[in-house]
Amino acid sequence: MFSTKIIKNYFLPVASGRIIILILLLSAISAIVNAQSIQPDQKGTDTVQNSLSNLIKKLQVSGTIRMRYISSFQHNIDVNGLQHPGKSGGAPYSSNAFTIPQARIVVAGNITDKMDVYFRANFADFASSPQGKVMEFAYATYHFNTYLNVRAGLFKPEFGFEDDVSTDFLQSFDYTNQYIAFGDNGWMDYQIGLSVMGKAKALGLPISYAVGVFNGNGRNGFSDNNNGKQFPGRIQVDLPAGFKIGLSGGVGKDQGSSISAWGADLDYEKNLTERLKFSVVTEYKEGSNQSLFFIQSLPGKSVDNYRLRGAYILPHIQYNTNRKGVRGLEASFKYEYLDPSYKLDGNVYQQYVPMVGIDFADEYAIRLQFGMVIDQYKNNIENTSAYNSSRFITQLQVRF
Repeated sequence: MFSTKIIKNYFLPVASGRIIILILLLSAISAIVNAQSIQPDQKGTDTVQNSLSNLIKKLQVSGTIRMRYISSFQHNIDVNGLQHPGKSGGAPYSSNAFTIPQARIVVAGNITDKMDVYFRANFADFASSPQGKVMEFAYATYHFNTYLNVRAGLFKPEFGFEDDVSTDFLQSFDYTNQYIAFGDNGWMDYQIGLSVMGKAKALGLPISYAVGVFNGNGRNGFSDNNNGKQFPGRIQVDLPAGFKIGLSGGVGKDQGSSISAWGADLDYEKNLTERLKFSVVTEYKEGSNQSLFFIQSLPGKSVDNYRLRGAYILPHIQYNTNRKGVRGLEASFKYEYLDPSYKLDGNVYQQYVPMVGIDFADEYAIRLQFGMVIDQYKNNIENTSAYNSSRFITQLQVRF
């Protein structure tokens, strides 16, 4: 016989999660059926192309190659920031190297008048262990109208500013460590699930939203390893004078533990002159660090004791030359603060990333960047990447 405590602590949360998922799925399916059944003879309705050749013609293929040269300023730090004790007989490593972090192919197109698909794979991941990597996006989106769209598959939940920015258009070398940390905990980066999103206007201000349900374990096995699900949501408002403000939040369960996260971001962009543009983005996030909890699991501690938080600011300035050879010049400086476990005196991590760039084509189609990555930790830990270091980076990006 089940006790009231078991019903309250187990069956009700599980049932609630499944009911929410079921409602989202039934709503999406019902809306699609209704949309396809209304006035099927009118122009603009959802009509599947009968000819395979016509379908292939609609697909667009593109790609990006990013090449880097990395050189560490410390002889005992390798190109990935990993510290080596320098003892004889240790594993070989390199403190300078040419690398290819991205070699991506994108296939995208419209399958019907209202449904499109998007697929992206990073073949550079084959250089290391490809398990849980390589495939980055694989999703389909059904567009009812501007206000309502349904997306399912492998994609980013749009839990923060960076989830909505492609790697090709980053104003620094890479995503923040905050982005990686919240991705490890199922809120950002590549996740498998279902999302409802759209755009509207309220009080004359453009608003975009997204709410969904995800496995929360990234691309590991392209499945789920427990019955818990994560429910992230985000709303962004375009304000006057070039400001945008975003709010994100979410709740869920992971291996039976209740988890949560929230964040806020502010984006500002202004054309100082006809050719000079300035922008700055800053973001703060806080949430459960269940990935660290499952690794450490200290006696007497629960997942509530493992909370991470972080903030960053990234100003960027770009000058458009409008010349054939060099289209633009740019510079940015990223500062980031990250505490992986502030309730347990975590190893605070700060990073400084100055960068300058030369744009040889529009939309960063050919982009050359130079800069440094400076890492500072509260406590240095030998034989790990949690060690003070500085590295010089040159990066060439080619989009086609």
